[in-house]
Amino acid sequence: MRLACALLVGAPAFAQEAPCEDAPATEAPARAGPRSPPADAPLNEETVREDAPREKAHPWLAVGEVTAINLFVWTWDRVLANKDWAKVSPSTWAKNLRTGFVWDADGFLTNQFAHPYHGSLYYTAARDNGVPYAAALAFTLFGSAQWELFAENELPSANDLINTSVGGMAIGEGLYRLSSLVLDTEARGGERFVRELTAAAMSPVRGFNRVVRGDVTRHEPTPPDWRPSDLSIWGNLGYLKLGDGRPLAWGEDQFFLHAAMRYGDMYQGDIRRPFDAFDARVQFTSKESSFISHARIQGLLLKASLWSTEKDELRFGLLQQLSIVDTEAYELGGQSVEAGLLHERQLGARSKLRTALLVDGSLLTGISSEHSGVAGRNYDYGPGLGLNLQVAYMRGAWEVLTLEAGTSHIVVVDGSGGSHQVFTGQLQADIPVYKRLGLGTELNWFHRHSRFESYPDVEKDAYQLRVFFSVHY
Repeated sequence: MRLACALLVGAPAFAQEAPCEDAPATEAPARAGPRSPPADAPLNEETVREDAPREKAHPWLAVGEVTAINLFVWTWDRVLANKDWAKVSPSTWAKNLRTGFVWDADGFLTNQFAHPYHGSLYYTAARDNGVPYAAALAFTLFGSAQWELFAENELPSANDLINTSVGGMAIGEGLYRLSSLVLDTEARGGERFVRELTAAAMSPVRGFNRVVRGDVTRHEPTPPDWRPSDLSIWGNLGYLKLGDGRPLAWGEDQFFLHAAMRYGDMYQGDIRRPFDAFDARVQFTSKESSFISHARIQGLLLKASLWSTEKDELRFGLLQQLSIVDTEAYELGGQSVEAGLLHERQLGARSKLRTALLVDGSLLTGISSEHSGVAGRNYDYGPGLGLNLQVAYMRGAWEVLTLEAGTSHIVVVDGSGGSHQVFTGQLQADIPVYKRLGLGTELNWFHRHSRFESYPDVEKDAYQLRVFFSVHY
């Protein structure tokens, strides 16, 4: 499936008027009926009165919007861009339906990032029409299958169907909540215009719907759920030395920009809906073939408290993760569901220790391979099972010292045949220096042991050393 353009989505807001205190004594107090929450406000909004009308889900409207997205993108590619692969006909559709799904040979970032972003448009169409998170999977699957079968003359792709559908949910919800952070339905004038435009750039389908519904000019209270209880944003800028199978002293010199955010609180916060708490990060690195070299979004789907005291909170968590590493040294990334323990220990007035131990079940992982077995593709595909450990020592919202370690076993279902055992490790120190500024360093390690069915085993190591300045908000 090809990545193309986008659309947009929207919502009113809600308010409740008080009784008219100046009404004559002979008349009952006049009361305006309670208003519905914004069309794009979360369902089950606790701040809305129990007797207030609730926004209903509109699944058929969501189906129509998903189809409209595909028609718009296909028209752009076929008519304006004149793409050969967009020249379809009934005979093409019949061939696709008869042949079924295969594995494609598109580039790593196209499959692992561009397609999930495209899927986020389908997800937003469902989300903005009141469809709950889990149910939105049906709509992302529908949109992806519709595109694969009817919008291209290339055979439909199985990996695109998975990456677009599952990855689209994670990216879509993350961008939707980011756009909510920007929106302010009480703002006016130039500020309102800039906020609406920025939100539309983040979540295009939502922005489109907000224009159609007239929400971009409606002035009402901003829903409280558009603002998380906890929010931290930081960025790192610095130097990176990449050692591809050789000592760092002889590695590649690079520069990088890393942006990260922590939305909500996985360890202490109240979780009522999926992605009420999530972490997201993206990195841009010089001298890499891909614009984005690292990306990850990890969202909490549900939690259950196991043990709680004045200083400790232990909970079980179920999370969804999309991760991507695309460097000259190695490629690794995919869609996974994680389950495990989240523990926070309060050490002092401002310091705490957070620990997560998670079992990772990968639905589909792409991993670099010397013998992919697919022309034009340098990576294998397969599901996997792994274990991840994350530890962070924090001063306030600042992650001063972090450790991440993980291992996974990936069984190849398309590519070289065989399996890959992967080990990763990351140790970072980010020391506060002055107010919001910090100075840090980080060491990363990647090890892959590949056991191929028809080739000798391969072991690969890669190291990264980073030195950076950080800015925290």
